[in-house]
Amino acid sequence: MRFGRNRLLHMLILGYAAFWAWMAVAPYNRFDWLLENLLIFVAVAVLTVTYPFFRFNNLAYALIAVFLALHTYGASFSYNTTPIDMLMHRYFELQRDMYDRVVHASYGLLLAYPLFQFMRRVVGLRGFWSYALTVTTILATGAFYELIEMWVANIVAPEIGVLFLGTQGDVWDSQHDMEVALYGAAVAMVITALARAVRRLD
Repeated sequence: MRFGRNRLLHMLILGYAAFWAWMAVAPYNRFDWLLENLLIFVAVAVLTVTYPFFRFNNLAYALIAVFLALHTYGASFSYNTTPIDMLMHRYFELQRDMYDRVVHASYGLLLAYPLFQFMRRVVGLRGFWSYALTVTTILATGAFYELIEMWVANIVAPEIGVLFLGTQGDVWDSQHDMEVALYGAAVAMVITALARAVRRLD
């Protein structure tokens, strides 16, 4: 569907833009907020530039928008004890703030289906490999993001490295982040496979 006629996509863009503007007001740490938002700037630029050549369906765009909103919310608080963390601490006995782990799991759960579309339409994968390569790509890109965080923390902002990385004293933090992204992607592909078995899903 052409952009000018895609009302749902217009609503997603306007809704996310309004949410982003709200979260940009008085963040926990402005410099860390800017670093966290680099991911959003790159993602929006890529989606905009590639839209004339490759378009996801609206379900995929909705999943992408939800993931970006989750990351935007965390970035506003520098992933440092968000109100959601406080709520989870109230009802569960947690040893750490878990919102950042939720977002990493959402990376796999929410972005696997858009990536699955890309694998089928552009790469041309079919059957088992379209699912398997989607999951492994989520794992690989999640691992690469952990490297990017390390490089940025060491080169650009060593003075806020601990805040930016958000390890909270967990020596296995990066591995756990990749682990939950892997689980999220696997769940998403199981749901996708079941949905495709019941009805035709792109």
